Amino acid sequence: MYYSLEELSFALNRAIKQISKKEYKTYSRGKNDCFALLHLYDYYLRGNKSKARDLIDFEWDSTKEFTKKLYSKGYTFKDYAEYCNYKPIHSKRPMLGDVAIYQGVLINDGDFWVSTKEDNSGVTTEATVMPVELRMRLIARPVRS
Repeated sequence: MYYSLEELSFALNRAIKQISKKEYKTYSRGKNDCFALLHLYDYYLRGNKSKARDLIDFEWDSTKEFTKKLYSKGYTFKDYAEYCNYKPIHSKRPMLGDVAIYQGVLINDGDFWVSTKEDNSGVTTEATVMPVELRMRLIARPVRS
């Protein structure tokens, strides 16, 4: 039902490597931001079965604007996660490969929550993973497609 730790680690490392290539001279929403990291992570997990970009046919200038545009399409982050085949984790006990929403998208690398930096420096650690994450608005685990 779920992906193995090796598959999750492989997909996350590939996504981090891709985002960190600095193909873009500046930080660009949808190209090298936290949502782009999520899209790449999902693609490296699922390949052509990834649905992470299906609903995103708009541009945005901030996480707040992304949220508003996603909501205007009739989706909350939870709905979006479920559409992309992620299961919300109600226990708030994160594991490697889990995706969280805090002030953007974070992905659990086993020890830290990682995300992109707005200074175009690539992916960095944002916070230490806690045994129970009460500060995250949503934690979701990828389910095998």
